[in-house]
Amino acid sequence: MSRLGKITRRTLLVGAVAVAGGAAFGVYQVRKPVENPLDPGDGATLNPYVIIDQAGVTIIVPRAEMGQGVQTTLAALVTEELDVALADIRVQHGPPSAAYYNGALMHGALPVADYAMKDWQHTVVGGIAAASKLLGLQLTGGSTSTVDAFDKMRRAGAGAREALKAVAADRLGVARDRLRTESGHVIAPDDTRIAYADLAADAANRPVPDV
Repeated sequence: MSRLGKITRRTLLVGAVAVAGGAAFGVYQVRKPVENPLDPGDGATLNPYVIIDQAGVTIIVPRAEMGQGVQTTLAALVTEELDVALADIRVQHGPPSAAYYNGALMHGALPVADYAMKDWQHTVVGGIAAASKLLGLQLTGGSTSTVDAFDKMRRAGAGAREALKAVAADRLGVARDRLRTESGHVIAPDDTRIAYADLAADAANRPVPDV
């Protein structure tokens, strides 16, 4: 038998390890948080979607405004979780970055409606979304902006809120779950109020809480 056609047990094991390693690396790359692309000089960047400075809160919207109202819709998802009024925030378009990938655009091109998908088709959709992240597809189109960003923007707002509360909890010596937020402030049980702007710099240096 030729050397090319002979597969030894050692070759098979080494090949299997290489495949497993490649698969593990691929999963790691998909699950790994994307680096925050925002410039710290812009203010306290709590995540790729929220900047807080003494002038107030800026929401980063990663989709192009083309008359569909996406800047208002996506910003509102963050403000609802962050407990700030939509009228009190600024909106800024996101810079080019894989952090703002659109995981729903390629999914939207499939010829099957969500409600009609079988389990294997949902698995395929998950793979497509993962590919969009790895490729950094920052695109607007296909009526996918809200579909893609709904969870991302809400988690950004909620994560920022909890990071701010964690800093306030340390300063006040109060458990985080006893604090509440309202109108851009963290409020203690005794009604002590701390503005987000006074907490943001420390909150930006903390890991993003799970929400």
